[in-house]
Amino acid sequence: MSIAFSRVTSSFRPVDATPLPPVHWPSAFVGLFLAVLVVVSIAWLAAPRRVDRPLPAAVAPLPVVQVAPTPIPAPAVAAPEPAPVPEKVKVANTGGSNLNLRANAGERSQRLKSVPEGSLLEIVGADQTADGVVWRNVRDASGASGFVAAKFVVKTQ
Repeated sequence: MSIAFSRVTSSFRPVDATPLPPVHWPSAFVGLFLAVLVVVSIAWLAAPRRVDRPLPAAVAPLPVVQVAPTPIPAPAVAAPEPAPVPEKVKVANTGGSNLNLRANAGERSQRLKSVPEGSLLEIVGADQTADGVVWRNVRDASGASGFVAAKFVVKTQ
């Protein structure tokens, strides 16, 4: 029994293949050397370098600037305004009877006291209108304050 092999192969290349040309080792080393030389040259040219340049002799030193603090002016003191002289009124036109001092403006408001005709009153607030009548906000000599009908007081000087 005979076995015929049409072609013998090895693990690297076919046996019947054409042989590879021989390597010219001196040329391979020269090529490798030139490639390394090119890479190192490019890296050297691309690397940053410090350039020492002498300073010109005519450069003068910068002057030192003194900073002075800005004075802050004292706040202006406003002159005190004179206290307004309270307006004084006198009970009149009641026909000799007393005038009612009420807690609030209005004829139905609580009566605090009766003020006799001729008594001096001091105006302490704004006038109000209630029940169709103007009411003055006053304080009497004893310190009681309230509202009186404006038609029963006259301005004094």
